[in-house]
Parts: sequence; C-alpha cells; structure tokens
Amino acid sequence: MFKREDGFFVGAILANVVTTELIILVVYMICLLTIRQRDQLILTILFLVGVSFPLAFYHHSWSFWLGFDYFVESLPRYVEGAPE
Repeated sequence: MFKREDGFFVGAILANVVTTELIILVVYMICLLTIRQRDQLILTILFLVGVSFPLAFYHHSWSFWLGFDYFVESLPRYVEGAPE
C-alpha cells in the first residue's frame, strides 16, 4: 500500500494557509478600492472568504503538494538487474 510518512502533508497545509492569506489580501485591496466607509461589510466579506476559501482549496493544495514533491524528488528509476 502506498502511504507517505507522518507529517508529509504539512506542506499541503502550508500551501493552503499561504494561498488563503494571499487571496484575503487581494480581496481586501479590492474592497478598499470599491467599498467606501463600510468597515463592517468589508470585515464580513473577508470573514466569508477566510472561512470558505480554505475549504474549497483543500484538495487542490494536496494535489499541488504531491506535484511539487514529484517535481523535486521524482520517482525512483528502475535499473535492470538491481535488487528491489
């Protein structure tokens, strides 16, 4: 059975958190440019983005992390005659 070691997907969690923070920052900048004097509305929008985006991006961050791991480490190459 294929199973990664304990703690492998901490990188996926990190990717999810960092991406969420960047999205919140972008949404905040857009809100500052478009919504005037509505602090409560801006906070509500940011809260909704901060709760919903990580849930929606969860599986994508795992895929991203697996792809990154494959890119960095790749799969072991099969060498004919080498012990398995």
